[in-house]
Amino acid sequence: MTNISQQADHFLGSTQILIGYLTKGVYSIMENKRYLTLACAVLLISGLVASVTARRVAAKMGSKPPEGEAYAIRGGTVVTVTGATIPNGVVIIRNGLITDVGADVPIPADARIIEAKGMMVYPGLFDAYTSLGIQAPAAAPTTAGRTGPPVAVTPPTTATQSATPPPSGLSPELSAADQLRVTAETFDTPRSIGITTALTAPRDGLFQGQSALINLGSDEPEKLILKSPATLNISFTGSRGGGYPGSLLGVFAYLRQSLLDAQHYREEWARYNREKRGMPRPNVDKSLAALQPVINGELPVVFWANSVREIKRAVALAEEFNLKYMIAGGLQSYQIADWLKEKNVTVLLSLNYPQRPTNLEDPESEPLRVLRERAEAPKAAAALSKAGVRFAFQSGHLARAQDFIANAAKAIAAGLPKEEAIKALTIYPAQIFGVAEQLGSIEKGKIANLVITSGDLFDRRTQVKYVFIDGKQYEVKPPPAAAAGGRGPGGRPGAPGTVMATGAWTITVNAPEGPVQGTLNLRQEGDAISGEIGTPFGNFPISGRLSGNEVSFDYTLNIQGQQMPVSARATIEGNTIRGTMNAMGQSFDFSGTRPPREQ
Repeated sequence: MTNISQQADHFLGSTQILIGYLTKGVYSIMENKRYLTLACAVLLISGLVASVTARRVAAKMGSKPPEGEAYAIRGGTVVTVTGATIPNGVVIIRNGLITDVGADVPIPADARIIEAKGMMVYPGLFDAYTSLGIQAPAAAPTTAGRTGPPVAVTPPTTATQSATPPPSGLSPELSAADQLRVTAETFDTPRSIGITTALTAPRDGLFQGQSALINLGSDEPEKLILKSPATLNISFTGSRGGGYPGSLLGVFAYLRQSLLDAQHYREEWARYNREKRGMPRPNVDKSLAALQPVINGELPVVFWANSVREIKRAVALAEEFNLKYMIAGGLQSYQIADWLKEKNVTVLLSLNYPQRPTNLEDPESEPLRVLRERAEAPKAAAALSKAGVRFAFQSGHLARAQDFIANAAKAIAAGLPKEEAIKALTIYPAQIFGVAEQLGSIEKGKIANLVITSGDLFDRRTQVKYVFIDGKQYEVKPPPAAAAGGRGPGGRPGAPGTVMATGAWTITVNAPEGPVQGTLNLRQEGDAISGEIGTPFGNFPISGRLSGNEVSFDYTLNIQGQQMPVSARATIEGNTIRGTMNAMGQSFDFSGTRPPREQ
């Protein structure tokens, strides 16, 4: 115990001397205005001092330091969603959970501090219908001229094998959990816009399979799953490859017959299980077995339906078999909002609004119905909200991830209250999928899925600064740049090659000790970035890349022989640069300008 305390005292003495040196150097620089430098080393050493101080105190008191990684997000406006918004609030995270939230919350000595002054802190966002992380199933061996995908769900009986694999696209037993394939980069794009949780399901076929509710982290798939199965997903587009059933009438006939067969299958096995002796054993069918939780009202069904006709037929089918269900898509749901409320229908409303075809030669050739749907689509959320229909937003397989928030903002402009839009992205989907005790709001005891933004979530200028999933901080990587002539992340203009990073930038670093001035010299060749950054310990080379108007670069500080890698990401707009630097778990903002002639 004494050795630990002595080592801590020795380390603290050394670091305090170093901090004094750094502070003196910074003040000298500011007074002489001769050579501007960054003070990120001050922040890094301060974090180490706080951590060692906690351990020294614990050692002297004969107790262990608090276990588990901790973060303290302080100074931001905390949008709790289910409670009051907290200006200048504090959120404490430990072991993947929110352990405290409020305006005057003590900060643990070992916590990594995220300075969020001037920022907004939201619950992590939901995407209520996706195919994120799903690997397309491989074809199974052909039997009797039919090909079926592999399955992992067995029927609720003692038998485990089906006599014949089901036709492709007609397999309710397919499980999203079994098809998840995740790497460190799989969810970079949705995380970059603040999405931390998603309902994911296979995308093809009539019976698309059983979905899973997942957190968009980078761990093994089984560690990301919050709920599986969450729903059985059904589409009305017919079977894959143009086979039966190909028409809407044929689709509903097939669905109805499948549910009748599932009821019969249930009765056969129930009879056999009551009187096994002298009874022939029923054949095992994995597809019908997978439908048992559906017809028993245990597993909700998601019907992908956009037109009024599809929606009403889906509701009629669900009512006939007494199913728990919801509608996804809902393009024309606004036309029957009051009817949906009367039927108590839940809608997973798509934010993939209809777009004018890019190859349309004669815009005037479009039917009036198509033009009306395009104009009315952003108004659907307001109509559902006004009628009291429970709904949540989903991406609808958007081609550009950043349109998810941009289109939600269009729904607000079309009459949806902003508070309802936030709830449709957070607590409403959590309630719909039965995980509101874990997610959807910023409350003590809930999973620490959080997104911190530079401003109002729906402002096109806002940037996502920090993302936490299961209490783990993830680097915010910019979404893919827009094509030439398009718009970049957050709806801002931008395309590869249209921004030049070269120049001598004067930078202000927002360190906990206060703003500190510095310089950054960048050189650009194509999309490659090089240059150097100055610190109290000397100049250090940097290397990085430019994508659209997003620049990322890395460098390594050398502090008395200790190597400290630093990564930075920023957005360049004209002659201004704004971004964040990350090192050893600490993050801080920086911004800067360069002379106009250097653009």
